[in-house]
Amino acid sequence: MLFKRKKSDNWYFKFTVRGETLYRSTGTGDKAQAQEIADKAKAEAHNVIRLGHQPRYTWQQAVIRWLTESEKKSIETDKYHFKWLRPFLDDVYLDAIDPALIDKIITAKLKVAGKTRVNRTTELIRAVLNKAQKEWGWIESVPYIRRFKEKSQRLRWLTHSEANRLLKELPEHTKAMAIFTLATGLRESNVTGLEWSQVNLQSKIAWIHADQSKTGKTIRIPLNENAITVLTEQLGKHPVRVFTFRGNPVTKVGTKWWRMALERAGIDNFTWHGLRHTWASWHVQNGTPLNVLQELGGWSSYDMVLRYAHLAPDHLSEFASNINLEIVAKSVAPDNVVKLKSR
Repeated sequence: MLFKRKKSDNWYFKFTVRGETLYRSTGTGDKAQAQEIADKAKAEAHNVIRLGHQPRYTWQQAVIRWLTESEKKSIETDKYHFKWLRPFLDDVYLDAIDPALIDKIITAKLKVAGKTRVNRTTELIRAVLNKAQKEWGWIESVPYIRRFKEKSQRLRWLTHSEANRLLKELPEHTKAMAIFTLATGLRESNVTGLEWSQVNLQSKIAWIHADQSKTGKTIRIPLNENAITVLTEQLGKHPVRVFTFRGNPVTKVGTKWWRMALERAGIDNFTWHGLRHTWASWHVQNGTPLNVLQELGGWSSYDMVLRYAHLAPDHLSEFASNINLEIVAKSVAPDNVVKLKSR
């Protein structure tokens, strides 16, 4: 029997085989697809309960359980990868996923993305399979999944000229979020998920709740004039969410419009997260101390902000003069010494 629960767009099924009741989400709002999933689950349950067969689970079942149980803040990214993987894995049994199939997926992904993005996709496959083996007991082993070596890349940030070129090429709703990111340094999920209840325009403050931050701590965000201007322009567009497109909340910003804007602006090797790096880099270049930047950016570790230290060559020079060399003589005779003078 198919049915829907309140506050859910997905169909659920419930049936009984020899006194054993199965109740589960199909993970889809398409009734025909949901019926197909339910029928398959019922047939499998019949084999397990009546005939004593070991159950076999599909990738699609694993994805549904993964999404249901996951508490990851990056779950939208997982959904993006799962959607891309559907043509390769949707109806495949977990125990049938082998190195040959993984290589097929890697080859296809390399045609549309670089090795780093391929690694992110295969890492998710590995994580789901590991969970299916170690926690759910659905499979006995996990196949070998090769991983590409990633080069340590230089931190990519935009100059003011590049930023202006990019902003000119972005559609208005994306441009607003980009300016807001450059003004606050917030992560993508915190920008797209920002609600009016988290903003106080009068006090020029916004805040990210502990359950929304990467560190698990509440982050207080002071708003500069650029941020205030962007927020003011969004007033009245949605009762709850700040950033919208055609009346609906924005859920992702790394769209084809973003990529097309980068191409038109002549900017290579840059992601949306690079706007956060740009914000931090501009701060350091303008004299913001690293410990202050750490608090502004909500980083849990001081080590995370040290990667921006080289952008402020003067931040150490004032301390370098704490010790001066006083050259007493140019001769190398033993009595001629070099003294250290501390101030």
